[in-house]
Amino acid sequence: MSTSARPAPVNWRRALWTGRGLFETRDLVTIGLFAGAAKAVTLMLALVGGGMNPVTMILKSAVFSALWVLLLTKVPKTGALTLANTVAGLLGFFLLGQAVISLPSLILATLAVEFLIAALGGLARGPHLAVLAVALSELAMRLINLFFAYLAMREQPELMIMVLMISAASYLGILLGLFGGWKMVGELRHAGLIQD
Repeated sequence: MSTSARPAPVNWRRALWTGRGLFETRDLVTIGLFAGAAKAVTLMLALVGGGMNPVTMILKSAVFSALWVLLLTKVPKTGALTLANTVAGLLGFFLLGQAVISLPSLILATLAVEFLIAALGGLARGPHLAVLAVALSELAMRLINLFFAYLAMREQPELMIMVLMISAASYLGILLGLFGGWKMVGELRHAGLIQD
């Protein structure tokens, strides 16, 4: 009879302070793979879809959020979402030349949501918290970016209509992707690829 040794529970406050024990190597590899896959798939969708049109934007956001829900179900640890968003943002900057100015708002939004989810008991409590974390972090990031866009365009407020329409189309894709991610997690659990 073989007994598998269960890893000792991680004291996440101590792990955050010392930098040890929060993520295992396989967690970091999984986060890196998901961030790279998210950027590769969204780039392919943009190229096939002919650039930045509403349909492509919705599809890109849907794939992105579905992958994030799957990632947070696979690596249900505090800090995983912030790390994944940071890696994806840096990949977007270095590979695609995307604006690095939105990276601080992305990190700030995800950190705030991660603390909220940790206060609710952490991502390990269930996949519904992974869905909530992705939905809230993307919403918070868009609200922060809209605030900065308003500050930049306050002398021509009519330009904000286009920015609001782009953000709304993108967030619609996020919501569709959350549903798709939830269904994917259910199917992968049923197939035994994700264990509780």
